[in-house]
Amino acid sequence: MVFLVGIAGDSASGKTTFAQGIVRLFGKKNVKTLSLDNYHLYNREERRRLNLTPLNPAANDFVKIQEDIEKLKNGEDIIMPVYSHETGDFETPVVFKPGKIVIVEGLHPFYKKTISDLFDLRVFIDPEYDVRREWKIKRDVEKRGYRIEDVIKEMELRKVDYKKYIEKQKRRAEIIVKIRKDRKGESCRMGSSYWIKILQEVSGERLSSVRIPIDLSSMCELEADEFYFEYRKIKRGKRVFSQIEFNGTLSREAVSELENSISKISGGGKVFEGDVINETDIARFIIGWRVAERYRKFTRKFMNMGS
Repeated sequence: MVFLVGIAGDSASGKTTFAQGIVRLFGKKNVKTLSLDNYHLYNREERRRLNLTPLNPAANDFVKIQEDIEKLKNGEDIIMPVYSHETGDFETPVVFKPGKIVIVEGLHPFYKKTISDLFDLRVFIDPEYDVRREWKIKRDVEKRGYRIEDVIKEMELRKVDYKKYIEKQKRRAEIIVKIRKDRKGESCRMGSSYWIKILQEVSGERLSSVRIPIDLSSMCELEADEFYFEYRKIKRGKRVFSQIEFNGTLSREAVSELENSISKISGGGKVFEGDVINETDIARFIIGWRVAERYRKFTRKFMNMGS
């Protein structure tokens, strides 16, 4: 059996960024990533004629999505359709071979319960609208050659579909990553212009001992970086979540013990890059850590079944 991670969210919400954190932790040989963008039913021109956005489920092939994810779950290869964002059209399908872990990221991984239930861990990336708008403009203009006015128009058209079809998938996510802009202004911000809040459903599963050591002496030095961290428990409906919010930077040295702990759980992969650790790095670490914890339990379960 293959361990499946689902990452849901709007276009340009950071799904790929967080998926790459898991790939880095476990290695490219062990982790493969499948994008549900490849499962559009229509090309870009056909969607325009039908007045459909990619966020509308009617524009996507859920029968093929479920068939392929079920095959991947069983460790089988699939023939994956290929959609090109550059041309807005389909290319020749390719063979997709699963790794020990498969990350499925896209707009609708949890939209249908029968598909959502196939995942071993479900993550929803939830930047506020202004952040998504900023990131989508940057990506689509710089990397995909769109005109900025067309990107803004498309985002406005997608607002209703986001509320109707994408946002409600948070109800099935175990981890929700919320990202907001720092509204205090340039002179007051700490690490970057983004504050990250991570909600993790409290399920009762036992986790390994992982801690962030605090060096009080370094905090008293003139050149010390600022770092904000807040923890609390909250309720969303009937579910209880552990909620942490953070902003700022940490030195690589400060989190070396943390990195070593996670590397042992995952099997030796590196958690961080560079000498300065920012909010996104920390968020990627937390998601990677939870994947590592769940994956370890997953492998033990099947080892026991085989013994």
